[in-house]
Amino acid sequence: MRKPLLAAFIGMSFFLLTQIAGGSTKLIGPTGPVSQGEVVQIFLTGPQDGSKVKGLWQGQPLEFFEAEEKEYRSLLGIDFRLNPGTYPLEVQISTPGNSPFTYRTNIEVEKKEFGKQSLTLPENMVTLDAATLKRVRKESAEFRRLWDIYTPKRYWHDNFVRPVPGELSTPFGLGRILNGEPRSPHSGVDLRAKLSEPVRAANHGRIVLVGDFFFHGTAVVIDHGWGLYSMYFHLSKANVAEGDLVGKNYVIGLAGSTGRATGPHLHWGVRLGGARVDPFALMRATAE
Repeated sequence: MRKPLLAAFIGMSFFLLTQIAGGSTKLIGPTGPVSQGEVVQIFLTGPQDGSKVKGLWQGQPLEFFEAEEKEYRSLLGIDFRLNPGTYPLEVQISTPGNSPFTYRTNIEVEKKEFGKQSLTLPENMVTLDAATLKRVRKESAEFRRLWDIYTPKRYWHDNFVRPVPGELSTPFGLGRILNGEPRSPHSGVDLRAKLSEPVRAANHGRIVLVGDFFFHGTAVVIDHGWGLYSMYFHLSKANVAEGDLVGKNYVIGLAGSTGRATGPHLHWGVRLGGARVDPFALMRATAE
């Protein structure tokens, strides 16, 4: 399985094979710059059976799973607002009978131009009254609390899939100008979807939030484990409840236009280790 994955990555960036501690273990990671909002896989090949591998990136744990014999992998997310620059990545390897060895390297992050979009919306959806502003702040805090929760169990497996087949209508990272005023950039992707079209889970996970929100409308959030979350907004209906375990492609709800929306569509977002990343970058990074 590793060869197709490596082929996909080579088209995105360069990779470095680094021999660790004079042994046969090798770390494969990006040597060229990685764009804001991207997801990359880190490979570790050659550790002895029973080895434990842990990483640290941007203050967040970086978990590795054994993909096949003597090969470990991890997903690393680059927040789309992370300032361009060079950032440390640390990986610790513990092998039976040996002292832990820590490998340190750097990830270079480069700026990406996401473009801008101007929209005209009803004024009450842009300029909020005091009561609505209070509601929005409360809802924002509810989401922020989620990103601070780290689930040590990995639910997701293999590749991530599109929740709906519709074309991309609003890309990731796009700067938003609403009624002539700059607003927060688009931290997910908008996919075309008909009213009541089934919306499917991008991978296995546990439902951690279902609710009705001012901006997001009817929303569902899935915890895929290891700090990886996916979000589904503007649904006309949710088919799941908090605490439910769902499989990849399970119908979690129906597409709609609830919340701040100009028509039926699906907003799909992803958080990885706290980083806001392009969902399509996650699909590329896990493609088989």
